[in-house]
Amino acid sequence: MNVFRTFGFISILLGIASQAQSATTGADPLTTDEAFCARMQQFIAGTDMPVENILYEEDSYWTGFKKSKPLAQPLTTHQYVRYQFADGERADYPVTVACKMKTAERIRIANAGMSEIRIADEDRECQKWQALMLDDVYGELEAQGKVDLLSRDRVALAEEDSVFIGPLWLRPELYQVAYSEGDTLKLRTKVLHVEYRRFMPVPDSFMGTHYCTMITPEYLAKLLQGEADAPPLQD
Repeated sequence: MNVFRTFGFISILLGIASQAQSATTGADPLTTDEAFCARMQQFIAGTDMPVENILYEEDSYWTGFKKSKPLAQPLTTHQYVRYQFADGERADYPVTVACKMKTAERIRIANAGMSEIRIADEDRECQKWQALMLDDVYGELEAQGKVDLLSRDRVALAEEDSVFIGPLWLRPELYQVAYSEGDTLKLRTKVLHVEYRRFMPVPDSFMGTHYCTMITPEYLAKLLQGEADAPPLQD
């Protein structure tokens, strides 16, 4: 994925169908491309609606990405990629990707008059998208003839790290998306899921949001090939 240093973000329109069997839908399985969060939105909400995905420069986490809000109409997501590990060390490939999305319920209410579109009754979990991405990365590496990959039985998805307010989702700024536990590689997702209709008072712009931070395909591929090591879980 390119980092846009002139304008800070770009917009991309997608009209691809959400598929339960793949996280890539024709894209490169080993790349965090410009439509990553748009495809994730379609999967999470089970919709085939076009998505506008807005990208942010890496140094705009607090100045731009923090303030951004996804929209249900027109369906708009926000994507932030970081080239830095939880210990502060920099990488020459994307390490984490954060997506700001809307819930299926919020999208359905905002587009109630569009009977021809498909929207799920409830959201899929970010962790399920990560599981599909893991399948895609393994499949692509095997198709390329890569050998000595980390055994599948040594990779596990950690329970979703769920929070309920935006500031807790944004921090820590350097979130650890992968860690080792014994001889097992564990993959983490940090999630903010706020239902559209709820009793707890929150600003309207936060209602019906589904945010997720997770590992990138690039970092995952490095770990599976033994080209990078995941440290133990940090406090």
